[in-house]
Amino acid sequence: MHVRPRRVVLAALAASSLLLLTACNGDSGSSSSSEAKKGKASAAPSVPAYITAAQAEQALVALEDLPAGWKVEANTSMDKSQGAEEDAVTGAKPECAPITSVLNSGRLEEDYKANHERVFTKEGDQILLAQDVSGYPRPQAEKAMAGLRNAVEKCATFTGKQNGKKATVTVKKTADQQKYGDESVTYTVKVVAGDMQMDFDMGTMRSHGAITTILNNYSDHGDRGKEAFSKALAKAAEKLTAAAAKTA
Repeated sequence: MHVRPRRVVLAALAASSLLLLTACNGDSGSSSSSEAKKGKASAAPSVPAYITAAQAEQALVALEDLPAGWKVEANTSMDKSQGAEEDAVTGAKPECAPITSVLNSGRLEEDYKANHERVFTKEGDQILLAQDVSGYPRPQAEKAMAGLRNAVEKCATFTGKQNGKKATVTVKKTADQQKYGDESVTYTVKVVAGDMQMDFDMGTMRSHGAITTILNNYSDHGDRGKEAFSKALAKAAEKLTAAAAKTA
């Protein structure tokens, strides 16, 4: 289970000038000032370009959203740059890099504006369920999702490096593509490096400029965690949509 501790100005008019202006303009000045204030009051507030860190946290799946038997791993991250660099897959060709990026950090883009992650483990089983929520301006998020969808379609098998060894990565788009949020893609990933193999169920979705990925890292021992993965996907979509609703 590849989890490591997170190292986690308006100038004011002078009174004399204001009095002079009022005397010269009479009631019309007062009316004009009143209309200006009314215009300012009725102006629509600007729409935030991306979610805040607090909204990213609100989009995280909670323990009560999962079946029984799971627990939150406090102070842990799915981001391998937080003390697990040797597990990162590097050297993928550019069109396949979105796959390794989301595997290595949980995110499609490093230039994010807000981020939160949460990791769960299944008691008694070698299984991990993790979520990343990241916020971007909407055009950036749309471009990132397009890159991922292209990678899932075209990078069925590619190679890279993991801990100094050749790593073969196999990607398969899931047959049942249920839509989550504004757009989504579900897929499986297998990484083989030497005698080590890692298997993942993955689901990535976007709502406005917010993107979340659910990752299910399972082994050939115990429960695969499909029920928890499916519940987490649905709940993550619901929470991400709510968190991003008032952004551009």
